[in-house]
Amino acid sequence: MNIMNKITAKSLRKNKTRTIVTIIGVILSTAMITAVTTFISSMQAYILNYTVESEGDWHGVVQNVDSSDYQQLRKDKELKDVVAVKSDGFAYLPESRNEYKPYLHVLEIQEQAFAHLPIRLLEGRLPQNGNEVVISEHIYTNGGVEYKIGDTLTLELGQRVFEDGTAILDQAGYSTPEEGEPEKLDITKERTFTVVGICKRTSFQLEGYSSPGYTLFTKLNMEDVQEKDILSVYYKTKHPRDIYTLMERIRKEYKGAICKENEELLLYMGISNNNSFNRVLYSLGTILISLIMVGSISLIYNSFAISVSERKKQFGLLSSIGATGKQRMNSVTYESFVIAGIGIPIGVISGIAGIGITLYLLKDALNSFLAYESSVSLSLAVSVPAIIVAVIVALITILLSVYIPARRSRKVSAMDAIRQTSDIKLAARQVKTSKLVRKLFGMEGDLALKNFKRNRGRYRTTVISLFVSVVLFVAASSFASYLKGSVTDVYEDMEYDIVYNINSYENDQEVDSSKEKVYQDILALDGIQKGSIIDSVSVTANLPRDYVEDEYYNTRMEQGEVSEDGEVSTLVSIQSVDHATFMEYIDKLGLSEEEFTNPKSPTGILIDRQHYYNHDEQRYLNKNILKDKTVRSLPITYDVDENQQGTMDIAIGAYADIAPYGVEDYAAGSFLLMIVDEQGKEAYAKIEDSEWMSAMYFSAKNPKQAEESIRKLLIEAKLPTANLFNLAESLQANRNIIMVISVFSYGFIVLISLITIANVFNTISTNVNLRRREFAMLKSVGMTQHGFNKMLNFECAFYGLKALIYGLPASVGITYLIYQSVNRGVEMPFRLPVTSMVISSFSVFLVVFVSMLYSMSKIRNENILDALKSETN
Repeated sequence: MNIMNKITAKSLRKNKTRTIVTIIGVILSTAMITAVTTFISSMQAYILNYTVESEGDWHGVVQNVDSSDYQQLRKDKELKDVVAVKSDGFAYLPESRNEYKPYLHVLEIQEQAFAHLPIRLLEGRLPQNGNEVVISEHIYTNGGVEYKIGDTLTLELGQRVFEDGTAILDQAGYSTPEEGEPEKLDITKERTFTVVGICKRTSFQLEGYSSPGYTLFTKLNMEDVQEKDILSVYYKTKHPRDIYTLMERIRKEYKGAICKENEELLLYMGISNNNSFNRVLYSLGTILISLIMVGSISLIYNSFAISVSERKKQFGLLSSIGATGKQRMNSVTYESFVIAGIGIPIGVISGIAGIGITLYLLKDALNSFLAYESSVSLSLAVSVPAIIVAVIVALITILLSVYIPARRSRKVSAMDAIRQTSDIKLAARQVKTSKLVRKLFGMEGDLALKNFKRNRGRYRTTVISLFVSVVLFVAASSFASYLKGSVTDVYEDMEYDIVYNINSYENDQEVDSSKEKVYQDILALDGIQKGSIIDSVSVTANLPRDYVEDEYYNTRMEQGEVSEDGEVSTLVSIQSVDHATFMEYIDKLGLSEEEFTNPKSPTGILIDRQHYYNHDEQRYLNKNILKDKTVRSLPITYDVDENQQGTMDIAIGAYADIAPYGVEDYAAGSFLLMIVDEQGKEAYAKIEDSEWMSAMYFSAKNPKQAEESIRKLLIEAKLPTANLFNLAESLQANRNIIMVISVFSYGFIVLISLITIANVFNTISTNVNLRRREFAMLKSVGMTQHGFNKMLNFECAFYGLKALIYGLPASVGITYLIYQSVNRGVEMPFRLPVTSMVISSFSVFLVVFVSMLYSMSKIRNENILDALKSETN
């Protein structure tokens, strides 16, 4: 160790308080960077594991290829884990309660493929040979046919064909005689299977939502595959980021092959072909990293700047005996590495521990939001690359923070450094204040302002710290708000878990009474928390040109939905809500019951929000059809019979942004939602002959148990069970993402707040300590404690006001940049962060005053003579 480094080390040991404060700044900064990167890696690991469980661990699939193509794909150097799946045909399932799924579909899977495809066992085991099968629970939950482990199935298998012998694609929807040309099975073989396992319904890649058959999985023996057999080949790539280029090559090499990617998995791996998603991801990532870097640099820079300022006299003495500027620079750099060597490891460990403790404490709350029967949970996942990134970012931050004050120290002459005259160089006119200041604030306020001007560098450091704190807090709050808002907008959550769709009816009183009885029976079940029953019908409203938005008008014009007189044809979905739910709804909106329940006056509540994904713009849009909320009635047209239409007006009693329980608060297309009370049906009895749809919505403590109980009730009532849907798992997946983003958002705000508070506290307390001699001089000439406190209060006010004058406009600008980034993926209105601005304004003054009070308490009882002898300014 050379002499300069020894002097630096001795200086660090001698000034323990300053060294500890600087180390704490590095620890906080590194901990924040580590916490953010570790939380992101934990969140990514959770979402990836959940996606692997639900969608499978594969990157792409090549469909419609033969066995020779399969062998060629296995030899492809860019592919790995290449596995085959083969359809062995369909068999009739005459007991099926779902008329659109009358078949069983046998899917043969290569043994290695079971590890990569989303076949999630509920009980039993995987098949070990071609005589064993795993069946989907969907056969029972949707088709009403129950099989158990150990059952034997003898199936006559064949291919789906039309009456003329034309083959039908496996995943094509069932063609009923009523809907078109009927289909049949061309039976070619018979196979007997033993049920050895029951699994959850698999992803749509293996069983499409419109698939006509329930899938059975058995083992595929590749030796039995014939050359003419059609296969689907699943694979992973050695370089996932090249997946889209690879798929393009495969399409060219294998004519007639259909290539698809595991879009969900690739998306959460950070690989997406969606340019809009990439733009949002990268722009938000850039903003997030920038906020962290600014907060870290501000905190560490102030710590090192103060350290260099305190060592100026030492640098002057060293310079006077021959130390070069380079040596002084190396001394400061050495100090930074010593501080980094202590602070960074502790910061990394603290960041990981902090996130680990946070996730552990939130474990029960988070698990309550996890999809039932899922083996995946959110837990700490430490990523080595993420830690390396955190260390590198922290080290770069420290070096950048040291560079500026170190360079500044090189320019100070030895004499100025020894005499410490470089900090304050000014003329009388530079500290001159107006008479108005003294008149308004007294001598103490005038003196505070003079102090403010006297040492601009020191006060500028404090104001910059406050400025950065304001900007960081408002920006972090806005970032969290927009991030959570965009995710919530995309992954819309529903209050209900279970839906039962009742077939359409035409003024059928028998169906009405049966429906009401079943609904009440379901509500009476244990575990059912809430329910509603909704009748809906679609009608048409012809709106004048002046009523609708220009963009909507132009779109409808292109679609030929504008009449000669300029009226725009718009769909209206009338949602008739059961009376109890409707009363709860209007109470939430604060509306009058009498206005909306008068059977003689058709009055409804209109929801005008169009929320959908635009493939051309590659983003989610939120639009309105109506220009404003002055429209008070809709002239609707409905079908009376095949050759006649009727018209009537439905009054709009109110507009709303939220919907009642069971109704979505947006339209996934171009139509309006009209909410009405079921007891007012007499008012629109004219459209009773139109085709109404009816559905029941329920939420339950345990959706799985509730589904079983409801199914038994429906069977007893001799009602079909195929239209009973348990949405809990898919909705919980959305709730998981929203919950994770919420935890991240609030955690990020807390971390940024801690950084900003530490920054301000460190800056002000150190500056007060450096002014001990100045304060002692004021006391020695007779300034009372009251006047002294008054002066400091004015200084605090000047600090806060100046920081807010610059900080608030800057934070609005950064908020707008965040908004623009999010707006690339989800259309949202720009919102001024008023709440965050108010909180930050209040917090600035609070933190400044508390920091000043704490610092002054340390020197209040100090001896004046001892303070005057102090060499610090």
